[in-house]
Amino acid sequence: MRRKSSRGALHPDAPLCQPNHPRPVTRRQFISQGFISGAATVIAPTVFGLFANPRAAQAALSPDLETLKQACGIAVQGAGKIPFICIDLAGGANMVGSNVLVGGTGGQLDFLSVAGYGILGLPGDMVPNAPNPASATNDFVDRSLGLAFHLDSAFKRGIVERADFIRMDWVEHPDQT
Repeated sequence: MRRKSSRGALHPDAPLCQPNHPRPVTRRQFISQGFISGAATVIAPTVFGLFANPRAAQAALSPDLETLKQACGIAVQGAGKIPFICIDLAGGANMVGSNVLVGGTGGQLDFLSVAGYGILGLPGDMVPNAPNPASATNDFVDRSLGLAFHLDSAFKRGIVERADFIRMDWVEHPDQT
């Protein structure tokens, strides 16, 4: 049998007091409650970060990646820096499904069900494996960049619009360098 509490709901700003436990007022009581160590856990990493040298944080590449870096000319043309693209999508973006294709355990081309793509925001008549007479492959898949994009992908359109024609030709035909 459950007994109804005689006390009403607490005000949101009311302190949560435990029975038989007074408020901590001495240093020893604060330490026993964990307040000091909790504050140290939050503040210490930030304080120690002030003494770090951000320019000293460099990592070495593995020998196989170093060979690839030398072969593609990054050491000469890019001052030895490896290209990195960061897309800031702070407002959110629907990358999965309508831009870059996802699939089952078999990879990108192991297509999901129509309901699975519906959860990702694709209408049933635009799922990747739906018939599309307007495309050469009769589907909504575009693999021209090496990654399976949706045929109507805004990401792919942006990449193609901004990419250099010679570099795009290399992506599409890497064996003809």
